[in-house]
Amino acid sequence: MTDRALDPAALQVSPIVQDLPAAAVAELAERGMALALKSSDPLLFQDVRGGLGLFIVLTGSIGVYRRDDSGAEQPLATLGPGDCLGEYSLLDGQPISATARALSDTRLFFLPSGQFRTVTERDPQLGCLLYRNLARYLVRRLRLQ
Repeated sequence: MTDRALDPAALQVSPIVQDLPAAAVAELAERGMALALKSSDPLLFQDVRGGLGLFIVLTGSIGVYRRDDSGAEQPLATLGPGDCLGEYSLLDGQPISATARALSDTRLFFLPSGQFRTVTERDPQLGCLLYRNLARYLVRRLRLQ
């Protein structure tokens, strides 16, 4: 379910918008959309075409799973408010690396890859901040594993 309108303040939950000017956060909110998932609704599927865009969990939780060699799903992470997903495929265009589904009623922000590229290419300073924040987020997540 999509709900186009999103209050830019809702994005402040995520480290991805850290240090961004208020006008830039408002532009991201305008270029993206809010999504609502019910518990157990699927969001992403492992090995499907990548580069869809960036998802930020606003409320609720998302379970992330990866199939092992036998095809069984192994839990990788539980993501909550402020966490993001889809960033690997957004950055490298490769197939999605894991399956994700809502563990509870969840609200997300979705910024399609084309909109992400438009913002980052049009304003190199903003692009630099967004990429820096994504890199910090990924490094933080790797350190916690």
